[in-house]
Amino acid sequence: MEGAELVTSIDEVIINVKQFNKDLEEGTNVVSQLTMFKHWYYISSLGMFGPSKYIGYKNMNTFRYNRGKGKTGIDTEKVLTKWFIKLPTSSKDENMYMDKLIGLLNSYDKKVRSNSCIHILK
Repeated sequence: MEGAELVTSIDEVIINVKQFNKDLEEGTNVVSQLTMFKHWYYISSLGMFGPSKYIGYKNMNTFRYNRGKGKTGIDTEKVLTKWFIKLPTSSKDENMYMDKLIGLLNSYDKKVRSNSCIHILK
């Protein structure tokens, strides 16, 4: 299936995070799915978030993402642990990044999933 190959480098992840944020700004249909994402990845050098299920596959964009069809977060979670660590729930850092994420989603009139978690670069 096209678009279902997992990323193999942090550079591919960075490209996808940038693309995800561009897709948001352009109001693509990924905006309507913001509340569905559970695992969020933050790259501080970019100041941007990207969800696992979107950023974990090569050359991702809204069209290829296709509302997550045929994709699983389980696979992307495994590959993304090479470069990211999950922040402890309710830790000071997690709360700080969660506030940023809430702000981002609020700007699109969306809410963060109650069981969402944040991952940052190692």
